[in-house]
Amino acid sequence: MQGRVAFGMMQASVLAIALAAPASGEAPVATAAATTPSDSLGEIIVTATRKSESASKVPISISAFGTEKLQTLNLKSFADVARFTPGISFNSERKDIAIRGISSQAGTGTTGIYIDDTPIQIRALGLNANNTLPVVFDLDRVEVLRGPQGTLFGAGSEGGTVRYISAQPSLDTFSGVARGEVSGVEHGSPNYEAGVAMGGPIVKDKIGFRLSGWYRRDGGYVNRVDYQTLNTTEKDANRTDTYAFQGALTFAPTEDLKITPSVFYQNRKQNNHNDYWLAISDPSKGVFLSGTPDRQPDNDHFVLPALKVQWDSDKVSIISNTSYYDRKETVSGYSGTLYNLSLFQQLSAAQTNFNGDDNSENQIISPNRVLLTPNGINLPEMPNYVASTRITNQQQNFTQEIRAQSNDKAAKLQWVAGVFFSSNKQRSTEEIVDPMLPQLIPLLYGVSLEDFSLGNGLLANGDSYINDTKGKDRQVAFFVDANYALTDTLKASVGLRYAFTKFSFTNTADGPQNLGPSAGTGEKSEKPFTPKFNLSWQATPDDLFYATVSKGYRIGGANPPFPQSACQADLDALQITSVPSSYNSDTVWNYEVGAKNRFFDRKLTVAASAYHLKWNNIQQANYLTSCGFQYTANLGEATSDGFDVQIQAAIAEGLTFDLAAGYTNAHYSKTTLTGGAGSPSLVTKGNAIPGVAPWTVAVGGQYDFTVAGTPLYFRADYQFASHNSRLTPIQDVGNATNDPALVNDPATHQVSARLGATFGPVQVQAFVDNLLNSHPLLGLTHQDQYTLLFEGQTLRPRTFGVWASYRY
Repeated sequence: MQGRVAFGMMQASVLAIALAAPASGEAPVATAAATTPSDSLGEIIVTATRKSESASKVPISISAFGTEKLQTLNLKSFADVARFTPGISFNSERKDIAIRGISSQAGTGTTGIYIDDTPIQIRALGLNANNTLPVVFDLDRVEVLRGPQGTLFGAGSEGGTVRYISAQPSLDTFSGVARGEVSGVEHGSPNYEAGVAMGGPIVKDKIGFRLSGWYRRDGGYVNRVDYQTLNTTEKDANRTDTYAFQGALTFAPTEDLKITPSVFYQNRKQNNHNDYWLAISDPSKGVFLSGTPDRQPDNDHFVLPALKVQWDSDKVSIISNTSYYDRKETVSGYSGTLYNLSLFQQLSAAQTNFNGDDNSENQIISPNRVLLTPNGINLPEMPNYVASTRITNQQQNFTQEIRAQSNDKAAKLQWVAGVFFSSNKQRSTEEIVDPMLPQLIPLLYGVSLEDFSLGNGLLANGDSYINDTKGKDRQVAFFVDANYALTDTLKASVGLRYAFTKFSFTNTADGPQNLGPSAGTGEKSEKPFTPKFNLSWQATPDDLFYATVSKGYRIGGANPPFPQSACQADLDALQITSVPSSYNSDTVWNYEVGAKNRFFDRKLTVAASAYHLKWNNIQQANYLTSCGFQYTANLGEATSDGFDVQIQAAIAEGLTFDLAAGYTNAHYSKTTLTGGAGSPSLVTKGNAIPGVAPWTVAVGGQYDFTVAGTPLYFRADYQFASHNSRLTPIQDVGNATNDPALVNDPATHQVSARLGATFGPVQVQAFVDNLLNSHPLLGLTHQDQYTLLFEGQTLRPRTFGVWASYRY
């Protein structure tokens, strides 16, 4: 991760999301029971091994959510899915997914994110490199694969892989759904959505189509206010509008050949971020206020055209997937106003200026003042001072995969083999727009902006800072995954992937806050090898046991340059003379055992796994606190030990019970120094990996019954995530860049309830989420260790609503 950093953002803790119960892909909630009571548990078909199989027969720790389950639980985004998935931590701001404690904001992603067969995760090329995630509408299913998936899904799947599987056109059957929702957020504005999907044959058995469109408004609950008067300037400012469209055609010129072009478009517009100021808010009364003068929007859209060609014979299938992912996100990322005032407040405390002069006759000393107080900004001479930021992230990813796989299910040898090619272009442009900087600097320091910043004034477009990085990732990989039946019940599996990767970048930067223009280039090439070994025993048709050893990796990269003179004090304190020009890939080795069992005529299902992960050569961002820059280096090792267990039981006629529990102990396993012997520590052995709740427990129950011939169901769920008592690296006072004020998130509790009814093809549900209106302080942050203006987030307040759907 490179580039300038808003100090408050770089010190924020990752939001730990509570996990929830009924996520077992092996035994999904009997959502069909919304229409008829049941006392047995169903199955779901997944393609986690690139072949269609019952999840209970796949020797992988997996959670899968089918169409009915997504609807019954009213899941609309991955944030909702994460609450019902063991082993998951999710950062709702950055859209980062951490599986089994493998979490990092530096380098490339640690979790593979796929729309069908297209990987879409982003590299942390610059600041606020946020992932985008598709909405949950008109999907066949969502699959969450825990543990490294490097063999079949390549780079970035170190902790696991999340797959969104689209609904496909049918060549022989018409089907469709229309859905609408209205709900109210306590002390906020309403939510509403509408969506429709339809598909079927155009020419029976020859041409089929699938079309869907969806819109949702998520109402806001954080008000923007004038920090001086607390008068509201924008009510419920953190509202979000999301639009999505999918279309696909399937052509079957012969019985063996299918050609499916498709397109997926999504546009998400968040008006303002979710942070509120602690000092002026009252969460117990539903009062969440932000006095930040500059609005912080997040506008994100992508289009994904793809072409799938599949040829099937009795023995072999050959599948080609071609896609082009084009995405652009424009996000504020952090407050330019608070960042700049924090920076100048730090320079005041250090009695230094931009160019690092702290012991010369040219020393510039600002007035002794606190610019940021708990309640706001202390700048009475410029009460209307506002600086804004704009970060533009762009991705243009071309992906081509061709694979062949066996079709003879009776054969002892089952295999998948293929070649993968990708050419991914990415660009990150960060700007600070501060037209009032020429007036602010003389006020604070008594000199002109040009004298303060080595003769550099504002750029022609008004920017006080710009950092533009263009990167290119190219990858060619060959993979094979084969399993052999040693006996009728015992199988051995081997997976191998060998890749050729190259990353290169060009960087330019300018502006007075960069001390003028700079430029640089860099590149990194590697040849990673990713094996996987698995032994599975299908002891009975209802009992599967397995053991796995697997490796995951993510691609290395290079660091853009930054003005070293501005950060000399940081480098001296860390006892390093320069930053590395590049960094290598890091790797995870996973050792896992698991079982999937069904008892009592399949009325009780249990899926469990235990694991030990070793994470080596970790790509970490090293933050230079006083100048606001950062670089990425391979620093440290970590381990993650834990387990997850998912239980579902059909207790009585129409009554089902779900329990999911997970434990993750993810921490650094050795002390890492910033430089050579005697230098300060960056990480201390035993420090927690940020954003991971050690314990997650979720309980849910559903009762299906009939009144006057109408099928009804009532469902209630409770989710808990524990507080992490270990210190993260930034909280440990023994580390170089510590800030002990940033405590870990507290334990969280969430309760939801829903009552549904089915009238033929129509289903109606009344629901309440966050029933107890829990409002824990999450993601506590401030601009720097000198600033007492704290910000935080919380769970969405209690929400009451009703939705209805029509299926045919």
